[in-house]
Amino acid sequence: MRKNLEVCLNADSHIQLADNVKTAFTAGASRIELCSTMQLEGLTPSATAMTIAAHAMPSEGELLIMIRPVANQFIVDATILKLMLTQIAHAAHAGATGVVFGALNANDVDIAATTALIACAHKYNLATTFHRAFDCIEDSEQAIGLLTELGIDRILTNGTKWTDDKGVMQGLNHLQTIISHANDHIEIVIGGGVTTDNASTLWQLANNNLVSLHAYSGVHNKDGWVDPLLINAILNQRTNEQAKND
Repeated sequence: MRKNLEVCLNADSHIQLADNVKTAFTAGASRIELCSTMQLEGLTPSATAMTIAAHAMPSEGELLIMIRPVANQFIVDATILKLMLTQIAHAAHAGATGVVFGALNANDVDIAATTALIACAHKYNLATTFHRAFDCIEDSEQAIGLLTELGIDRILTNGTKWTDDKGVMQGLNHLQTIISHANDHIEIVIGGGVTTDNASTLWQLANNNLVSLHAYSGVHNKDGWVDPLLINAILNQRTNEQAKND
């Protein structure tokens, strides 16, 4: 089973965006997750940024758009839900292949909102990822089953509580449990501190399961440009782990 690398890009600099998209895909990334305002953990990018990214990606690439209009809020009221549905349509019209969102009711999946978001995405033939709102949920096993039943394609997680602000290496044990519960019925995307230093461990954790890695700061230089050598290094460790398993 192929192990994919998903690269998160900040959409705020239109000057950098097209080059970063091209660099990420050329270096071997399979997917791009496009966000704005990364200092607030990622919000919905502008329609202009979506279009720039879509025009820059290769035909075989996947472009995922963050659908999160409000910072620090995973609880979705009727007004925010309406805005999210509109943003999904914008993403589709711009050329996206998928969307990333999350909706909670207290500390559990908001079934009604999530169902509406999935239906809207499917209307436009977009893949769906439930973002790290998942890491706010107490019963991850139940949430995995529910999200699978609802039709979510992927879950983004680093195995730690969202509010703890911990790195992915501190969530290894829980990630193993999550991957086991998912049992290849839904893709688990490991993100939140993926770097060249821990990629080998994370690819090993993925083993032959339906698991991908998601990197942001670990593949950028200090000036905000994607570094192809860092992507290469992460992917080379994937190859090394596959060779060990063959």
